[in-house]
Amino acid sequence: MPPYFTPLANIQSVLIVPMYNPSEGWEHIFMKHYREFCDLLEFDIQVVLSDDGSTNDIQEAIQFLRSSLGEKLTYISAERNKGKGAALKAGVKLIRTDNYIFTDIDFPYTAESMVSVYQSCLDNRGVVMGIRDKNYYNDITRFRTWLSKILRWFNKLLLQLPSNDTQCGLKAFDAIGGEILVDCKTDRFLIDLEFLLSANQKKVKITPVQVSLRNNVEFTKFNTLVLFKELANFAGLIWRYRIKG
Repeated sequence: MPPYFTPLANIQSVLIVPMYNPSEGWEHIFMKHYREFCDLLEFDIQVVLSDDGSTNDIQEAIQFLRSSLGEKLTYISAERNKGKGAALKAGVKLIRTDNYIFTDIDFPYTAESMVSVYQSCLDNRGVVMGIRDKNYYNDITRFRTWLSKILRWFNKLLLQLPSNDTQCGLKAFDAIGGEILVDCKTDRFLIDLEFLLSANQKKVKITPVQVSLRNNVEFTKFNTLVLFKELANFAGLIWRYRIKG
């Protein structure tokens, strides 16, 4: 067992996983990496699978997960697609608990990274933000590299957060953090950013923890229209949290 982790199975904890039209065979990838995470935790964490209005038929996959996880799985589905932020907020609203952790449907970060983020939340309370190590840029496209670095530059210049890597999709937080997340207005990609800005504004402790990607992670393509909308939303968040106050 990793020396940095202290098993605390009696603490109420929930893993929130947003999803939308996952790729074929996703349920087996989900189970493999969920099991790796739980093996390091030494208990099976409750998981909320929050479907953001998938249009593909995934009922067979959901049934497989239900038969595999039993009462450990809670599945919810929105009537229409609103975005990652909406899916995360729906999951947190559904189950109020002491500790939350969220990641993407393909579990892109190593199980050890997930445990580090979770354990830091238990130790420090508040919000824990994963920050991607330098090897992250070796595994992504040039466009993603450019987009990530530009966003991080703006974050460093404007936001005054503990880290400029706001968009890492692995975070953990306590019950107060859950209330902050639910109150966020963002429904899409920039939910991570608004969550951190709101927590920082409310003087909630934010702890950065370095995380690593798994090998051979395949990223979904960006929707260009959504990306341009998010640029406008980014400007709105800067106005609301840094200029208007």
